[in-house]
Amino acid sequence: MKGKILALAVLGGLLAGCATLQGKMTGNDRDAHGCIGSAGYSYSFLRGECVQPFEVAQARLDDPDNDTLAIYLLFSGDKKLVEVFGANLPENTILQQNPSGYASKDGKIRLVRGVKGLKLVK
Repeated sequence: MKGKILALAVLGGLLAGCATLQGKMTGNDRDAHGCIGSAGYSYSFLRGECVQPFEVAQARLDDPDNDTLAIYLLFSGDKKLVEVFGANLPENTILQQNPSGYASKDGKIRLVRGVKGLKLVK
């Protein structure tokens, strides 16, 4: 009897060891565009591909809401558009050039030229 119980315990242990865990794998967090967020990638609507904003940005600004965060600017080739990447900004934030700098279509997000350079205004 003890032999059967021992055999069942060993068999149960073997079967439990074969079970697969269905946890989320690191680096397997692709967004709707196929970009891996955990690796720092975001989708650039100007470039039409996944980019690491901190690598490709032509300018970096402090976030006006939180100076521990950065805002990254990616300009189009003709400088008429600028894509803005930031933790507190919606995806696909593209600003169009105007006489005072750049602004979103609804005017809620602006990039203005100041004495010390560009400044983001929300």
